[in-house]
Amino acid sequence: MSTRTPNRPTTKKPVSNSANRRRDNAQGNRSAWLRHHRDCASQSLMRLLRSPVSSALTWLVIAISLTLPTLFYLALSSLQAQTEQWQEGGQITLYLEQGLPDSDGDRLTRELDARPEVARAYYISADEAWTSFQETLSINRQALGFTDNPLPASIVVVPAQQNSSQLEALQLIIRGLPEVEDVQLDLAWIDRLNRFLELIYSVVTGLALLLGVAVLLVVGNTIRLAIESRKDEIRVIKLLGATEAFVRRPFVYLGIWYGLLGGVAAWILVTAVAWWLRSPLTAFLNTYGLEANVSWLGFTDTLVLILASIGVSLAGAHIALQRHLKDAEPR
Repeated sequence: MSTRTPNRPTTKKPVSNSANRRRDNAQGNRSAWLRHHRDCASQSLMRLLRSPVSSALTWLVIAISLTLPTLFYLALSSLQAQTEQWQEGGQITLYLEQGLPDSDGDRLTRELDARPEVARAYYISADEAWTSFQETLSINRQALGFTDNPLPASIVVVPAQQNSSQLEALQLIIRGLPEVEDVQLDLAWIDRLNRFLELIYSVVTGLALLLGVAVLLVVGNTIRLAIESRKDEIRVIKLLGATEAFVRRPFVYLGIWYGLLGGVAAWILVTAVAWWLRSPLTAFLNTYGLEANVSWLGFTDTLVLILASIGVSLAGAHIALQRHLKDAEPR
């Protein structure tokens, strides 16, 4: 006869009161931390709005400092888009051996056109070259004393890539072909154009760094004045046991607001100046047969502009806090 073991009642292990207290304290600290961030953000914005003239002047200085390099960046982007069409003139001319049959020239042209480094290639026979030469100079072969055509057949190759190093690499590949007698690389003006664009890029980068330092100094000085005006308040809350992060937080949000609103003002100025210059720039370029590719700040560019403004402003606020917050230590 089997005996059944009676089921023992399962009892839950009671959670200790200390664990509950620790959890409640953690939640309370997190709520207080979030609440203080929210209060600092709103109070910092209200402080700026209560002094609209001085705040607007600071935002305008930040906006102007960011507008200049941004306009240069847009001009450089438009110039690069325009020169992509001009750079198609960078081509390589292959002069073939004298007397090479046209069938061999056509075959070599098709082989070159199939290469991935080549955008397109076309064949110019010796007779076509001589006809073009006569039409250009308005003379005939007998006037020059030639009984035979002295010009060789040629192949014009337009590379897929237009920078100097890739053009020179393609030239080395083509120069080794047995049917090719000479190679001419029409690259001088493209090289000068690329160097000019590199110079403009360096100037824009240097200007952006210089004006970024100006924004940093303006925001740093503004934060310094804010620290001076609240020095007694800072001493009192430090005597009450406030942490360093607690004291710095309102001024950090002040720097964020300066950067955010200054970046928005910069975007407005850049858009207004680009719209204002569009009509006269179009009229000027049309006289040279060029199209005005006026660039506008897209979503990504606008986001980068505002984030850069906030980053520089935060850097200025950090420097001011490091240098001047020590003066507010309680004595």
